[in-house]
Amino acid sequence: MAEKVSNQSALAWFLQRISGILLAFFLITHLNVHHLFHNITAEGIINFHSVQENLTSSVWWKVYYMLFVPFVAFHAMNGIWQIMADFRLSPGATIFLKAIFWVVGLVLTAIGAMTLINLF
Repeated sequence: MAEKVSNQSALAWFLQRISGILLAFFLITHLNVHHLFHNITAEGIINFHSVQENLTSSVWWKVYYMLFVPFVAFHAMNGIWQIMADFRLSPGATIFLKAIFWVVGLVLTAIGAMTLINLF
């Protein structure tokens, strides 16, 4: 018996891989710049002021983190959705859960963006 595979699930699978690769890039860059190569002896302990100073030092850091937050929210919500889709939910439950995941993802993105805007 052949199973029907929708284009939406293939697109969600593809976007999950792309967002995962981008998140790896974002995370490695963040760790290298703000943690691993932070000279503690010259600059002191990493604190709120030093983080805020780093974020305001260039417009590119603002763009970087404003992209980082939505990718994290999308990757998390899409990953949870793909796990839930394996349970072969009813059409009504599918629509309800997709709506919940979209709302939660958008709310998390808005909270992250507002937090970053307050830091800038």
